[in-house]
Amino acid sequence: MRNMNRNRRNIKLVMTETIVTSGLMSMAIMTPFFKSIGLNQTEIALSQMMFTAIAMLLNVPLGWVADCFGRKMANIIGDCICAFTLLVYSQTNCFWQVVACECLFGIGAAFSQGVDSSMLKLFSDREDKTGKLFRKLFAKTSTLMQLETLVMLLLGGPIGAISFRLAIALSSVGYFGGAIISLFIYDDTPRLNHSQQGNLKQITDVIARNLSNKKLRTRIAAYVVVREITHGIIWVFTPLMLVVGVPLSIVSLGWAGNYLAASFGSHLGGKIGIKLRDWQVFIFPILAISVAGSIMFLSLNIATVWLYVVFGMVQGWTSATMMPRVKEYVAPEEQASVESFARVCSQSFYIISVWLINRAADIDPKNAIATTILIFLPLAIPVAIRLKRER
Repeated sequence: MRNMNRNRRNIKLVMTETIVTSGLMSMAIMTPFFKSIGLNQTEIALSQMMFTAIAMLLNVPLGWVADCFGRKMANIIGDCICAFTLLVYSQTNCFWQVVACECLFGIGAAFSQGVDSSMLKLFSDREDKTGKLFRKLFAKTSTLMQLETLVMLLLGGPIGAISFRLAIALSSVGYFGGAIISLFIYDDTPRLNHSQQGNLKQITDVIARNLSNKKLRTRIAAYVVVREITHGIIWVFTPLMLVVGVPLSIVSLGWAGNYLAASFGSHLGGKIGIKLRDWQVFIFPILAISVAGSIMFLSLNIATVWLYVVFGMVQGWTSATMMPRVKEYVAPEEQASVESFARVCSQSFYIISVWLINRAADIDPKNAIATTILIFLPLAIPVAIRLKRER
């Protein structure tokens, strides 16, 4: 009974830590902040590419570190690095300082990405080995993450109107809180045995063994496509609103609406998505983005720009449904390593797509929409076919 109560307490702590570190108060004002210190859309994309490159290089090694030496420890280190970086970020004044902060933030993200969900799966599987509880809790966490981000954006808009830098600095509070919450988690999850053959060989063996599973490969590909279809274009949302005449003072409300839609998408994913087959879960966001994006590109105005909430809904749906499908094919002691690899695949694709999308946006913001569809729709078709064949 004592172990059961402790396990349920661990689940609540992991979910809480995941939620409080999910929202950046400064998200809505980052593009105007970048512009205020002289960056254009291409330079914004380059800074995000640097963040992604660092996280991509370190994700798998640090995921392996978490699996071997402690997921709780990795979470605390990652949260502390992210918190410190945001305080430094608030004082940046040029492109290269932004790049330095993005690289440092990438290190923090690499420590903690995949750790939360891995612990949640391992703790929830003790309560229900069918995986249904994990899917339910993962979707619930995703919904609450979107709502937390919504609250942060509503706070960040007025604070950002006073000072961009203050909003960025205050964004560190959630990460400091996450580190403190993690201290109370009792991490008795299975560890990956430290190989005597060498760290690099063990990492490559874990990844190679998992990639021999065709179904896992397909689901990693599906995760990459639907995660990145809403990722690279996010830096163009504010310019899209500004170009159709939305006042900067209420741009944060647009972001808040987008995350409200994301929370709705997560809720749908938790209620409906968990009952659907994998190919159905995958095809819904592809169709939704293709239709909404086409309408926005053909006629971008003060009315149609709000169709961007479809991108938010897809983001929420994807965050609630796709990673659990990947994790179902991974051994308990290798959860963080394999999720980190899936994120590396996603991040490597983001490096390419974010540059192309934002380069197109420098010519005309609405070109970012067409570029997104042209990149992802041809990739989605073969993945959907493979998922349907695999059942």
